[in-house]
Amino acid sequence: MLDPQTRQQLQTKFQQVKPQLKQRFSGVTDQDLDPWRSDPDQLIETISTKTGQPIAKVESEIRTLVGSV
Repeated sequence: MLDPQTRQQLQTKFQQVKPQLKQRFSGVTDQDLDPWRSDPDQLIETISTKTGQPIAKVESEIRTLVGSV
């Protein structure tokens, strides 16, 4: 689960991070990501389900992306 600060940053920087999410998690589309823009937990679960990646790995990648933008 993302910490509150990372959750807020993800919501704030979503449009900047979205292309990188699609690049890092191939097979994830705008249609997969856009509905969950305001719900980071569901966003992570959707990416995990769509890609087969463990939730912990998806969370780690998101933390890295949000920190680099």
